[in-house]
Amino acid sequence: MASILIVGSDAPLLEGVTQTLVGAGHNVVAAKDIPEALETLHGKRPLMALVHCEELIVRAQMLHPTLAHGGALLAFHCDDDDNYALPFNVKRTTLATLRLPLERQRLLALVRYIENRAHAAGRDSSEGDDFHVPPGDQL
Repeated sequence: MASILIVGSDAPLLEGVTQTLVGAGHNVVAAKDIPEALETLHGKRPLMALVHCEELIVRAQMLHPTLAHGGALLAFHCDDDDNYALPFNVKRTTLATLRLPLERQRLLALVRYIENRAHAAGRDSSEGDDFHVPPGDQL
């Protein structure tokens, strides 16, 4: 299963999304911002990062080098008042933008797509980029 990083400050939302992903068998690490995420990863590389749009706009360049080969970046909005326009350089490197919590099934489908794409390219977690989350590190 995929290793997934979730970054955002809405703890209840992230907890729900984390439970959905863990329930589907994925390893998940959550952080409130990208600097905390980079510290939490300890050099490990997730296959996917799901990042709140506001955080992504501010610090996108910090995150891309941390993704595993074949990995992908997804952005999310929290509600209708949360309408951030991603800059072009961020938008072109972001696989999809989701509205959470409503699009959880789309999120799971995207995770499967990213896993299949990485596997087909020979860039799946067998390269050692996967991480394992200590029980206390999840939301």
